[in-house]
Amino acid sequence: MTDTQQENPYKLTPVLLKRFHQFKKLGDKTKMFERIIALGKKLTPFDQSKKLDENQVKGCVSLTYITGGLEDGKLSFQGESNSHLVQGLLALLIDGFTGTSPEEVLAVDPKFIEEMGLAQTLTASRANGFMNTYSMVQDIARRNLQG
Repeated sequence: MTDTQQENPYKLTPVLLKRFHQFKKLGDKTKMFERIIALGKKLTPFDQSKKLDENQVKGCVSLTYITGGLEDGKLSFQGESNSHLVQGLLALLIDGFTGTSPEEVLAVDPKFIEEMGLAQTLTASRANGFMNTYSMVQDIARRNLQG
């Protein structure tokens, strides 16, 4: 295994890798939730006209929307949730994948979510909703693959 693979075995984007290390250090569920909610408060306001059925995350307990597109070869995402916690989880993905290529998004191994400690802190329904949101991000990336 190369040094890069050891440092980033999940092929995380630079922003996700930074968050990965921050969350792994926390360990405490309460501190993790506080950090996640703080991330959500920094999200850019969502365009209310995009609250359409096709942008809604299915299988998420909260009312959650995500959109994305490609500009100059880089992805850009926007989203919103009516839950502070889910808004923060959404922010983690939006911040982590905005400015990357579709190939970079699709290369990320979703096992990072468990290793980071997030999966263990969420209820089963929240974890399922987060994975559905992650799947939508990947679907947006797939639709925007160039070639």
